[in-house]
Parts: sequence; structure tokens; C-alpha cells
Amino acid sequence: MKKSFLASALSLTIFLAFGAVLVFAQSPQGGGTVNDSGGGSFNEQGGGTVQTPTGLENPFRGGPNSLFALIKTIINKILMPIGGVIAVLAFIYSGFLYVIARGKPADIEKAHRSLLYTAIGTAILLGAWVFATVICMTIGQLGGPACPA
Repeated sequence: MKKSFLASALSLTIFLAFGAVLVFAQSPQGGGTVNDSGGGSFNEQGGGTVQTPTGLENPFRGGPNSLFALIKTIINKILMPIGGVIAVLAFIYSGFLYVIARGKPADIEKAHRSLLYTAIGTAILLGAWVFATVICMTIGQLGGPACPA
């Protein structure tokens, strides 16, 4: 117990020490000053100031680099194609279950359930996409950020 506490305390101390070194590694060299007001420049000989940005952009505002565009891209370019492939494979599997049932009522019932759950899952996948698109278009018509393509 004491060894693990000492190891944790030592690790935390080393982490904080190196963290402070990394933070101070970015300070201006040669006697320059930092100006947070946004004006000035820095030169290597020691005079001048370093300009640092002080504002934050709204990630929900429309545009190609917004959070909304990222989420829509993930849904349209990653989740929908993967979901579509999985849906097609599930339908093929359901058909395969019908073929191997060979008239047995229990196996046919299993194939029916598989087909039903596949159809429900596909409907949920496509319905969620339609629902998201309708909400996006409605927000765009109300004056919000436009839907990214």
C-alpha cells in the first residue's frame, strides 16, 4: 500500500515538473514581452511583443469547420455506409436461414424473427437519417446554420 502511494506521488511530482518545463519552453527568447491585446510583433534579437489570440470561435456556427458539419460528416460518410452494409448482410443472412430451414417450423420461425428484426433495424437506421435531415432543413429555414452537404 505504501509503495503504490509513494510511486503514485513520485509519478505525479515528475509529471507536474515536466509539465511546467514544457509550458515555460514556449516563452519568448531574448527579453521580448507578451502582449495579449493583439497588437505588436516579436523579433529574435530581443525586442517586440508576441501576439496571442484571445477569442474563441463558436463551434456551433455554420461553416465547413463547425461541430455540426463534423457530426453530419461522420453520420453521412461513416455510420450510414457501415449501417447499410450491415443491413444488406443481415438480409442475406435472413434469406440463408430460410433456405436452411427446409420446412421445419421452428427454423422457419427463427428466420421470420431474423427478417423482422433486420427490417426494423433498417427502418430505424433510415428513419434516423430522415429525421436528422428534416431537423437540419427546418433549422436552416428558421435562420440557423445551413446544412452542410
